[in-house]
Amino acid sequence: MSADLLQPLGAAAAIPPARALPAEASAATPTARALAAPPMPNPRLRLDPSLSLVVIEFRDAGGEVSQSIPSPKELAAYRDQPRAEPGEAPATVDVRR
Repeated sequence: MSADLLQPLGAAAAIPPARALPAEASAATPTARALAAPPMPNPRLRLDPSLSLVVIEFRDAGGEVSQSIPSPKELAAYRDQPRAEPGEAPATVDVRR
């Protein structure tokens, strides 16, 4: 090992700590507010519990959902489908057309 890596802890303790901003000043600055809010992931994955589907939501600069996969129209179509009771055979679908 090099001798310069083995310095006493006293040298590190001599460095002054970073000065904290007063609470009023940090709340008033736009960068402080921007740093306080956690970033919103884009796209965001959300589970629709009633359908057991994962919905991918894309957000605009304002944080509002601008597009989703499946679309709101497709989600409504999923919700409108009749559901089979547990243990009941699903309805047959004629695929020969």
